Amino acid sequence: MPSLQLVFQIVAGLGPYFLIAILLAALVGIFLPWGVENPRKWLFLYIIGLALLPFGGNDPSGGGSLYKQITWGLLYVLCTVMIARSRKDSESRDTKFPIELLILYAFLLATIIWSEYKVSSFKRYLLLVGLLLIATISSRISLHSRSFASIIDKPLAFFMFCGVAVAAISPRIAFDSDGALQAFTSHKNTWGQFMCLCSIVFFNNVLARNNRTLNIPLLAASLIVLYLSKSATSMLAFSFSSCCLLLIHGLSSKNMAGKLAVLIVVLTSSVATLVYSIAHGNLPFDALTEMVFKVTDKSTTLTGRTFLWQLMAAEIKYHPWLGTGFGGFWVGLEGAAGVLVRRLDWGPPTQAHSGYIDVVNEVGFAGLAMLCIVLLSHFYRIFALYNAENRQHFSLHFSIFTSFLIINYAESSFIQGTNIWWIIVTCSIVEVYNRTQEPQSNKTNPIKGKKASKSLEYI
Repeated sequence: MPSLQLVFQIVAGLGPYFLIAILLAALVGIFLPWGVENPRKWLFLYIIGLALLPFGGNDPSGGGSLYKQITWGLLYVLCTVMIARSRKDSESRDTKFPIELLILYAFLLATIIWSEYKVSSFKRYLLLVGLLLIATISSRISLHSRSFASIIDKPLAFFMFCGVAVAAISPRIAFDSDGALQAFTSHKNTWGQFMCLCSIVFFNNVLARNNRTLNIPLLAASLIVLYLSKSATSMLAFSFSSCCLLLIHGLSSKNMAGKLAVLIVVLTSSVATLVYSIAHGNLPFDALTEMVFKVTDKSTTLTGRTFLWQLMAAEIKYHPWLGTGFGGFWVGLEGAAGVLVRRLDWGPPTQAHSGYIDVVNEVGFAGLAMLCIVLLSHFYRIFALYNAENRQHFSLHFSIFTSFLIINYAESSFIQGTNIWWIIVTCSIVEVYNRTQEPQSNKTNPIKGKKASKSLEYI
């Protein structure tokens, strides 16, 4: 009995993190056999949960917290085991990555050399590399007679209703001081971006006529919750991507009613613009901007962002071409970021609140050019899916892509290893690339033979 007490004292003396590690190891041992066989049932449930919870994906520490290293590291280990296991089967197809994406990753690694905070940069880079493992698993599930929407729609719905439940049970926690819904996340914009993704997926399910009895109410609920978040950027991203998608489908429709509807919308918009310009002597852009600010209750400074952007522009002048090094700028109140934060009367921010500015600041215009090549190549491949067979895949990936570009105007999610949008876009890039590289004969039935092997049942 004394020996048992001594063991407990020793374990307790090692601290809470050691106890957490032991608990996780035990849970992994129990979970691993089932988890390897059924990644579709838990992968994005785990990912979305981590990306939304403050300590998982949106904590101020960026890539350095121990909780983040344990939780995401565990996920990457599981993904590695699943990939290694599936490769033992001769029928398994290797997932390929676009060469431009690999070049971008290589450049990001090289920028760590001149980063002032190399350890922090390297940790964040490892989190980013881990996304390739997630994208590999996700791509294999999607290509095996499933769509990307079918993998993520249930986890999205689950966490959406979790957020609604938190709002109903504890409004003081779920709503911030301005009355914006943030649910269980750290900020309303985090929740708004998540709800934008939910709305996109449910909207595309409705367009694809996938179980409309369920998806129409889900879409309605997601739009209401998106509005309650008061995230102007997320609302604009969903509206723009959805309108563009409807216009594309309308113009390409074999039904004359669709083309006529698009024509009426274009003519009406043109006539309204002309009438306004003649009556007021200028274009209606200022009026539209003012209307958006009133609807979303925003100031013309975009809640202080414009001054932050001016400070970032001054910082970029010191290293315009190669940047400060990937993940080597926003490291709390240290270094150049600390000097910048002290000049603000709000915050402290952990990003520039513009993905484009953050990319230029950390990896320079050279890095931005490489990122643009990745995104343009992805955009081209998305349109390569625009045919009768892959129309549903085109719609979802197009909506994700266009919304992602708009969200990064006022929020940073480019090359952010644990940001939900960069995770989704990375999976989209890898899946679309592999889908467009498939031989035509394999597109409808990617796994040949009468029965797929057990290791490929879900991967």
